[in-house]
Amino acid sequence: MIHIVRTSDDTPPELPTTAQSVERYQHGWRSGKPVEDPEKLKRWGFIAAKPSEYLVCTRNGNVDHTRSGQGRRIFKWPWESVAIVPTTLQRIEFTADQVTKERVGVAVTGIAVYRIAVPLLAYRVLNFTYSEAASEKLAATLREMFIGSARRLIANLTLEECLTRRKEAIAGYLMQEIAPVVGGEGSPHDTTSKGWGVVIDTIEIQSVRIESQLVFAHLQAPYRAEIAARAELADVERRREVARVEAERAMQELELAEQARRVRAAAEVAAIEHERQSKLARQAAELEVARNQADLAIELRNRDAEVKDHENQLEAVHHRRMADIEQLLAQGRLLHDLVTQGLPQIAQALSQTFGTVNYTQIGDGGDGPLQAVPAALAQLLAIARSFGLEVPRARDTDG
Repeated sequence: MIHIVRTSDDTPPELPTTAQSVERYQHGWRSGKPVEDPEKLKRWGFIAAKPSEYLVCTRNGNVDHTRSGQGRRIFKWPWESVAIVPTTLQRIEFTADQVTKERVGVAVTGIAVYRIAVPLLAYRVLNFTYSEAASEKLAATLREMFIGSARRLIANLTLEECLTRRKEAIAGYLMQEIAPVVGGEGSPHDTTSKGWGVVIDTIEIQSVRIESQLVFAHLQAPYRAEIAARAELADVERRREVARVEAERAMQELELAEQARRVRAAAEVAAIEHERQSKLARQAAELEVARNQADLAIELRNRDAEVKDHENQLEAVHHRRMADIEQLLAQGRLLHDLVTQGLPQIAQALSQTFGTVNYTQIGDGGDGPLQAVPAALAQLLAIARSFGLEVPRARDTDG
């Protein structure tokens, strides 16, 4: 009875690298071997290869090329043998522990990607009747070859070469040493051909680890010191840059403060100037008002003087007129007295008849008291005429 144990992941990885990644038999003569596909172990019946597999059909020890091929499906008879060779990419990981020329222990870890390029050569060196077991055996054999070659190579290299020349010193050497062994020569029909029909596509060294922590620390000391110096220098540069930025910010703040101060000073000067202009304007207005008031007062005084002069003139005229009126009144009274009292007497004396009246004035009388006599006499005669008296015409003669 065959018992099968599955791992936690029911889906096997695309490129299996360890024996624990596949299912294995637990009992029987194949205990520990990887589980095979029952469809490929039939004694007779239809057997099909996947597109990534090469089916090799042999009869009586010879390959039946008409029934063999990539992804073929045939009917297997009991007297025929069938091998299914996988042609997909396979990956293996290896780790080689060794000391270098300086007696420093290192562990080199790498991967190799390979594939079976000539299945008609590979099926001869490996029993691909059990395909899973043959693939695992091939991977284990290549892993041991890589480890042995890497150890031999590392023993002749310095630590510096192992660390800095992984691709050229290690991977390239492994490719040159192992690829010709597994590649193969000749044709499938040549019984003396060499190789396994396997092509190694690439070998990559993933890590080179120094086993001694002390050696590793000593090896890293200069780099750590350099890194620390760079970090310190970077910190100094950062602080310098921060100081420069802060200085620029402080300068900008000072400039902004100076600009604000200048703006405030300009505003204050403008306010003071405006206040001064306003004060000057008020003073000018007050002066103008005072000047106008002074002018008005002067004009009022002048007008008062003019009024007083006019009043004085009017009063003088009034006095003159009153004097004239008094004079006229006196003359009137004189004439009245003359008319009422003198004329009758004069008329009586003159026998009711006026003759010729002569009034003689010698020299220029001027404004003397006799200046009004002719006028009064003329008036007297006019009055006498008004009473119906015959009055002669007066004749004025100057003598």
